Amino acid sequence: MIVETKVVGSKDTETQDVAVPVDIGLLRDLLGLLVRHELASYEQRRTASKTLRVLTPADLARGVDTGTYGREARAVPAPPSEAQAIERALEAFGDGLFFVFVDDVQVEDLDAPIAVRPDSTLRLVRLVALAGG
Repeated sequence: MIVETKVVGSKDTETQDVAVPVDIGLLRDLLGLLVRHELASYEQRRTASKTLRVLTPADLARGVDTGTYGREARAVPAPPSEAQAIERALEAFGDGLFFVFVDDVQVEDLDAPIAVRPDSTLRLVRLVALAGG
């Protein structure tokens, strides 16, 4: 399944291919699967950042003072637990912080049955709060 993420007001759209079982069933289950996928991706990036990383201007300035560049440990926070991350995603959906479209049809209920195919497109549209609103 193709998963597209977009933030309202931004021109950028992120697209990735995610393996989704065709018998996923409910939107709640699909969001849980996506959260688990993102947690695994985050952990891979977190591990990789210990090996290869770009030096920031602060790293360079610190290197001038210490004589070493890029050897300092950089704190990368651990991800939340899977249960906590799924709960947050479901709560965010319930609070209307993002919309979900499957093959251009909006899904508004977590317990709505959904039918996905390998060529389906899931679009997650994140809303942003307006200042003063």
